[in-house]
Amino acid sequence: MRKSTKNASLHEALRNLWKIRIMLEKNYTETCATWMARRIESLIDHMQYGHAVIAYHKQDGTFKLVKATLMPYKADFNKNYDITRVAGTIAFWDVEMQAWKTFQLENFLEWRPVC
Repeated sequence: MRKSTKNASLHEALRNLWKIRIMLEKNYTETCATWMARRIESLIDHMQYGHAVIAYHKQDGTFKLVKATLMPYKADFNKNYDITRVAGTIAFWDVEMQAWKTFQLENFLEWRPVC
């Protein structure tokens, strides 16, 4: 029971860090940044076991819509994906490009699960 409490508080602290970064980088409200941080966490959790369509902006402002996953992470990097290491950049496997890509968490727009 203690370990789950520790993980819960660790994930809450991580979401708070993301929220602060989003508010500072984009000047978004706390409500909006909290929503984004929770959606990013759910995206990362989902991509470890499935595929998602992610909408985000590249650094140059270009809109991107990609099919992504984290399923090949362990095979490619010889370690489990660790969400606690996500400070500002979200890594993902671009299914169509067959390559690892990244985006800045403050540039996240939305995601949906796909088959």
